[in-house]
Amino acid sequence: MDSKHDDCLDDETQAHSDTPHVKSFKGWKLIGGLCLLLATLFLIGWIPRYKQRQLIDANAAYVHVPQVTIMIAKSETKPIDLVLPSSAEALHITPLWARTNGYLARYLVDIGDHVKEGELLAEIDTPEVDQQLEQAIADLMSSEARMELAKITKERWEQLYKKNAEAVPGQEVDERVLSYKSSEADVLALEKNVKRLRYLKQFQKIYAPFDGIITKRDVDIGTLISAGSSGTNPQELFQIVETRIIRFFVEVPQTFFRQIHKGLKANIVIREFPEKNFEGEVVRFARALDPTARTMRTELHVNNPEGEILNGLYSEVTFKMHPEEDSFIVPADAVIIRADGTQIAILDPENKAHIKSVHIGRDFGKTMEVLEGLQENDRVIINPTEKIREGIQVNVVSEKSFT
Repeated sequence: MDSKHDDCLDDETQAHSDTPHVKSFKGWKLIGGLCLLLATLFLIGWIPRYKQRQLIDANAAYVHVPQVTIMIAKSETKPIDLVLPSSAEALHITPLWARTNGYLARYLVDIGDHVKEGELLAEIDTPEVDQQLEQAIADLMSSEARMELAKITKERWEQLYKKNAEAVPGQEVDERVLSYKSSEADVLALEKNVKRLRYLKQFQKIYAPFDGIITKRDVDIGTLISAGSSGTNPQELFQIVETRIIRFFVEVPQTFFRQIHKGLKANIVIREFPEKNFEGEVVRFARALDPTARTMRTELHVNNPEGEILNGLYSEVTFKMHPEEDSFIVPADAVIIRADGTQIAILDPENKAHIKSVHIGRDFGKTMEVLEGLQENDRVIINPTEKIREGIQVNVVSEKSFT
C-alpha cells in the first residue's frame, strides 16, 4: 500500500518537474522563429539596397573615369586626299575706265549681260575735248598759213640772193630760212595736238575688250566722268569678266610641294553643285614658298563653257597625294600640340593612357601624317582632353579603324 503511494508521489513529482522544461523549450523556439523572420525581412530589404548602392558607386566611378574614343593605327599605303580651300576666279577680271573727261551720255549694257569683243557698251559726251579739238584745228590752220607765208618769203630771198649776192645780205636769207623751219615745226606740233585730241575723242565710246559678262555698272546717265589716268578718284564704269575658263588658287603646304607639277589633276567640289565634281589641272605654280606660311601658291584651271561656275564661288580642291613609307595617318584632332612638342595619346592593354612624342609629316587638313612615334595597331585616343595624362585609367566608349 505504501509502495503504491510512493509511486504515485514520484509520478506526480516527475510530472511537475517536466512542465517548466517544455514551456522553456517552446519559448526559445518562438524567439528563434521571430529572429529568423526578422533576419529574413532585413535581408530582403537590405540586399536590393546594397546592390543598388554598389551600382550607383560603380556608375559614379565610371563617370569620373575619362571616356575616350580610339582608332587603331594602320600604316598607310593608299593615296591620301589633300583638301585645300579655294575660290573660283574668272580668267580675266577687268574694270573699264574712261580715257577722257565728260558726262555719261548713255549705256547699252547692264550687270549680267553677255557681251562680245568690240561691242559698244557706253558713250560719253566730251564738250571740253570737243572745244579743245576745234581750237587746235583753228590754231593748226593759222600756223599752216604762217608757214606758207614764211615759205614764200624764204624762196623770194633765196632767188634775190642768187641774182645779186652782193646786194642781198646773207644773214637776211638765213633768217628767212630759219623762220620757215620754225613755222614748219609749229605746224608739226599743232598737227600732233590735233591728232591727240581726235584720239581722245575716240574714247567717247567704250567697247568690250573681250567676250565676257558685265558684273558691275557703277555709273548712270549724266554722271561726271574723269579720265582713268587723271584726278584723285577716277570713276570705274563697268567690270567685265571672262568665265570660259575658271582659275582656282590654292596654298600647298611645304610637305607636299615636291608632288606638285604642271598637268597634275585635282577634284574640285563646290557645295552649290552637289551632283557633280569638276576636274582641275595645275597650269602653273610659284616655285617658291611663302616664308611666313610655308606654302606654295598653285594655280589650276577648269573649263567652264556653260558659265555655270561663277566668279567668287567657294570651293574645295582635293589632290591625291602618295604617303611616305612606314607612315601612319591619324585624325588631326588626335594630335596634341604642347610646348614640349607634338604628341599623341595611346592606350595600353589595361586601358591606361600614355603620351608619346611623334614626328608629324604632311598636314592633309582633316588628317595628319605621322612619320615617327607610332607603331602598327597602337590604339590612338581621338580628341584627348586635358584630363588625359600619363598613366591615367580611361574607359573606351567606341573604337574605329583607319581607312
